[in-house]
Amino acid sequence: MSKFLTYIHNLRGLAIFFVVCVHARGGVVDWQSHKGALDVIATFFDSREGNGTVMFLFIGGFLFQYLTHTNFRFKKYIEQKFKYVILPYLIISVPLIAYRIIGNYNYPGITEDFNNQSILYKILYYLITGIHLAPFWFISAITLFYLSSPILHALDNKKAYNYIIPILFITCFFTYRSAHNANPFLSYLHYLPVYLLGMWVSFYREKVLAISKWLLYPLIIIYGAITLAEIRGWLPIPEKITFEDVIYDGVFMFNIFMLKAVLLCFIGLFILYQFRDKRMPLLEVLGEYSFGVFFVHSVFIFASRNVLEKIFGEFDFSLLTYSIYFAFVLFFSIALVYLIKRITGRYSRHLIGS
Repeated sequence: MSKFLTYIHNLRGLAIFFVVCVHARGGVVDWQSHKGALDVIATFFDSREGNGTVMFLFIGGFLFQYLTHTNFRFKKYIEQKFKYVILPYLIISVPLIAYRIIGNYNYPGITEDFNNQSILYKILYYLITGIHLAPFWFISAITLFYLSSPILHALDNKKAYNYIIPILFITCFFTYRSAHNANPFLSYLHYLPVYLLGMWVSFYREKVLAISKWLLYPLIIIYGAITLAEIRGWLPIPEKITFEDVIYDGVFMFNIFMLKAVLLCFIGLFILYQFRDKRMPLLEVLGEYSFGVFFVHSVFIFASRNVLEKIFGEFDFSLLTYSIYFAFVLFFSIALVYLIKRITGRYSRHLIGS
C-alpha cells in the first residue's frame, strides 16, 4: 500500500488554486483601467503556459509512477479514470454542448463552416477537443495520457530515467500550447515531457527531496530574476507562438514561460515538503476537491459573470475587485463541491470527480 504523500496532496491544492486564479481574472478587456496590475499578476503567477496546468501534469506523472510502479493493470487503471474523470466530463458537457449548439457558438478555434455541420459532428468535435468550455481542453489532453499509460509505464525504469527522459524533457522548452488549445494531440505532445519529469522526480524522490532545502533558495532567486527581467523587458519574450507555428513555420525559440512554470513546480514541491508536518487547511481542502473544483469553477464563473454584469455592468477589474471576485469564485466552488458531495455521497466522484 503506497504511503499518503501530504506534500503532493497540498501541491495539487496549490495547482487548482492557480487554475481558478487565472480563469477568474478574465481577459485584457476586463482590466481596462488597470492593465498594469494585470501584467504584474500575469508575470508572477501565470507563465502563459498555465502554472496550474503544468503543475497538474507534473503531479500526474509523479503519482502515476508512485502508484503504479510495482502494480500496473491497464484495464483497472482505465476503468478508474473513466469513472472519476471522463464520466464527469461527459455528464457536465451535455448541457454545455447543447447550449453551444443552440447558440451557434463562435470559438476562434472553430472552422468557418462548423455551424453548418451535423449535430452529431458538432457533439463529437466538442467532446474530442473540449473547447465548449475553456478549461475542458485539459480533459481531452489528459485522456491521451491515460490511453498511452502502458507506454509510460514501460518507461518507468532506471535506464529510461537516466538516458531517454532527460532528452525528451528538453523538447518542452521549444514547443508551445496548441492554438486556442483546440488540438488535444499537440497539447499531449507539448506537455508529455512535464508528465515524464513528474515520473522522474517520483522515481528519484528520496534523492531529490534530500537536497530540497539546498535547492529551494537558488530556484527562488532564479525564478525571481527571470520574472524581473520579464517585467523590465530584458528578455526576448515569444508572443502568441503556438505549436502549429513550430510545426508549419519552423519557429525555433526557447519557451521561457515553460521554464518558469517548471521552476514553480519544484519551488512549490520543496516548500510544501519542508512544511509537510504543518496543517494547511485551504490547500488540504483544495487538494481533496481538486477535480470537483476544476469541473465546477468555470461553470460558476460563466454564470456569475452573466448575473453580475447585468447588475453592475461590464467588468473593469482593479487589484482589489479582482481579489474579491477570485475569493468569491474559489469559496463558492468549494461550497458547491461540498454540497454535491453531501447530496450524492459516494456517487459524487462520478458526477464531478471529487
